[in-house]
Amino acid sequence: MQSSRVRAVAVVAGVSVLLLVVTSIPLLFGYLTTPSDRWFSGVVYNVHDTAQYFSWMRESGHAVLIENRLTSEPNEPIYFNLHWWLPGRLAALLGLSLVQIYQLFRCVSIPLGTGVIFAFAARLFPERSHRWFAFLLALFTSGLGWIWVVKKYLLSPHTLDFPRDVYALPGNTFWVMTAAPHLTFALALTLLTLLLSFEGYRRGRWWPFAAGWVALFLGMGHIYDLVTVWGVLAVFGVLVTLRDGWSWRVLWRLGLVVLVSAPAPLYWGWVSSGAHPIWQQALAQYDNLGVHTPDPLHLLVLLGLTFLVAAGTFDGVVPLRSQSDERLLIKSWFGISLLLIYLPLRFQSMLLTGYQWPIAVLTTWGLFERMMPWLRDRLSRTKVPVSRVRVVPAIFLLAVLPTNLYLLSWRLFDLNRHGYPYYLARGDLAAMEWLEANGDPDDVVLSSFSIGHYIPGFTGLRPFLANSVMTMDSHDRAQMLEAFFDDATSDEERAVLLREYRIRYLFYGPAERALGAFDPYHSALFREVYANDSTHILEVLVGE
Repeated sequence: MQSSRVRAVAVVAGVSVLLLVVTSIPLLFGYLTTPSDRWFSGVVYNVHDTAQYFSWMRESGHAVLIENRLTSEPNEPIYFNLHWWLPGRLAALLGLSLVQIYQLFRCVSIPLGTGVIFAFAARLFPERSHRWFAFLLALFTSGLGWIWVVKKYLLSPHTLDFPRDVYALPGNTFWVMTAAPHLTFALALTLLTLLLSFEGYRRGRWWPFAAGWVALFLGMGHIYDLVTVWGVLAVFGVLVTLRDGWSWRVLWRLGLVVLVSAPAPLYWGWVSSGAHPIWQQALAQYDNLGVHTPDPLHLLVLLGLTFLVAAGTFDGVVPLRSQSDERLLIKSWFGISLLLIYLPLRFQSMLLTGYQWPIAVLTTWGLFERMMPWLRDRLSRTKVPVSRVRVVPAIFLLAVLPTNLYLLSWRLFDLNRHGYPYYLARGDLAAMEWLEANGDPDDVVLSSFSIGHYIPGFTGLRPFLANSVMTMDSHDRAQMLEAFFDDATSDEERAVLLREYRIRYLFYGPAERALGAFDPYHSALFREVYANDSTHILEVLVGE
């Protein structure tokens, strides 16, 4: 028994290393192919959000509560995100750059996620083959979005129909591990919370407290997933009560998880309340990210074969007496999530984080307990050897890979363009270093959106436009930015914008020149304070 556990740990460690290597291919490609005049950010997907985390880590390196520095308006330092405070503080202590600590966070999150998924599999599946299948399926399952890719290249080479069916992160472990370490971390904590909660329900003692503290840790960084955790525990508790009758012990053990983690939603509710209009407006702008759950038909495409088999072999919870605790937990998770993801919340699709696990478990039960026995029975009536059924799990694992293979190759193709915002001109980076050394933290910088992503994290100054959610009135500002660089706009109109938003510096590099024909060197509104081969910093001469 001990040797089998050691072998299992070794295999899981090997899978973790494999995932670290494979999901690092776009990252290594980015660094190895960077042109001499370019700087690679180390971000392989979604710079928009990641640059926001750079800002949070920078500020958390010297404070507990921080401001929203992705907008030009001063605001109270009331924000605390534990998942970014820890790497931010660690970076400050070790003298690491934001990019370095971001990659370190990734290297920690992937083994953690892999280990928690296997621990959950070991808890649910006594049969070794079932356990490993569920484990691998949860790690590598992807949707049917590849059909839109095939259609694009065969019928409409310039258009990808329904891109969110392909590129959405929640619900796809491999893609999340490639692109978003914080979501990998949240996935691991979500599964760990529910695993510990289940052990707490079964064993009592210190387990419910452990589950509650992990839930609190989860909620103080990624509050969306606490909605899932509480929802699953509520439905599971109701079903257990209907099956076994009322029990104060069950209520206490499950309720303790909710009670210990309750400070997290209370804190986030306070942050987004009317007492803090900057943060309240930021939450209201969350729709700008387009993170709504796709309609049911597109959800089938997004989640793919694993979801189809899970739903097709789902046998319900009646009669309750025949349902084990394990099956009630997974079925509760499977069912309540389909309701939660369609609630009128601005972060709907984020509630799919971790959903790959219950559908992988249900698919494992359905495949091994229903589909394969049925196939054996059919084959026994033919001349085909029944042993052929053994290859079905391997074939299924191969069948769920295509979209992930596309996503991996697509990142290489996209990064090979060496363009903004994944790459910056080296002059851009040097100009930001000048701003960091010479600017005041309350100075506002006008730049392109691509450069604006990086201004808060890399300089500590305030951007005019940096983020679709965290920058106030971001859509209006995007239009103002377009008009500013339009050569038809008068200097009088530009002066109005510069005064209204208290802009101190104009960042003028390749990304800004691409916005329009306006040349600030032909304007009396600015004077040069820094310049290199590609990028210039101009100080605004307009007074209040």
